[in-house]
Amino acid sequence: MIRLTLVKEAAYFAISAHGSQTYDGYPYYYHLEEVVDILREFGYTEDKYVVAGYLHDTLEDTSVSYNDIKELFGEEIAEIVYCVTDELGRNRKERKAKTYPKIASNKNAIIVKLADRIANMRNSFLKGHKMSGMYLKEYTGFRSALDITETDHEHWTLDALWLELDGMYQKFLDKK
Repeated sequence: MIRLTLVKEAAYFAISAHGSQTYDGYPYYYHLEEVVDILREFGYTEDKYVVAGYLHDTLEDTSVSYNDIKELFGEEIAEIVYCVTDELGRNRKERKAKTYPKIASNKNAIIVKLADRIANMRNSFLKGHKMSGMYLKEYTGFRSALDITETDHEHWTLDALWLELDGMYQKFLDKK
């Protein structure tokens, strides 16, 4: 059997898994491509980021299981996708309170989540959606929960992603 690249397999898998779902009137793939484009824009071009970018909503929004992702794309990617998947809760606030610690426990998941949030904020602010108000309202909690302090000597930097989000947040606060 001939295999495609891991990235192409993830893209095709995600398109199939999301089926007829839409994002703001577009096929769901539109949002997935936005997230992947942002990852690449900020220098996160390794396969693990791009693959997780395509798959980031599959556990939350489709019938795909953790084991499906683990079997096809490996445990590291399955863990990233699991960490960015919302936990169950009675409302958004409760879901996020349960999910943020999970994201914060995995640096790769933080990167993917920040790219997802940038994509969501760019889309909702550009189009003036009601979601933009929600993102603004929860930004302080989002930032404090996910802005980890580096304690190791790896060459990780989230500064550019946070600067982008902080700038967007400030820009839209100024407009209010």
